[in-house]
Amino acid sequence: MNRVLIVDASSSDLRIMAGFLTKAGYEPITAEDFDAAKEEVAKLPPGAVVVTAMKFTVGTAREFIN
Repeated sequence: MNRVLIVDASSSDLRIMAGFLTKAGYEPITAEDFDAAKEEVAKLPPGAVVVTAMKFTVGTAREFIN
């Protein structure tokens, strides 16, 4: 199963995106803040997909991906 990490500070947005991805056959993993996302991304296999908000209180999506 394909795993997708979703990073967004909005819990309602996370639930909606996770629901869509689950119905499409993906395994969503959610994180609501920058630090939690960094921990989760370290666990992902190569080639995993990351969907993220653009700005966080402690950084940006570009900083996270780098």
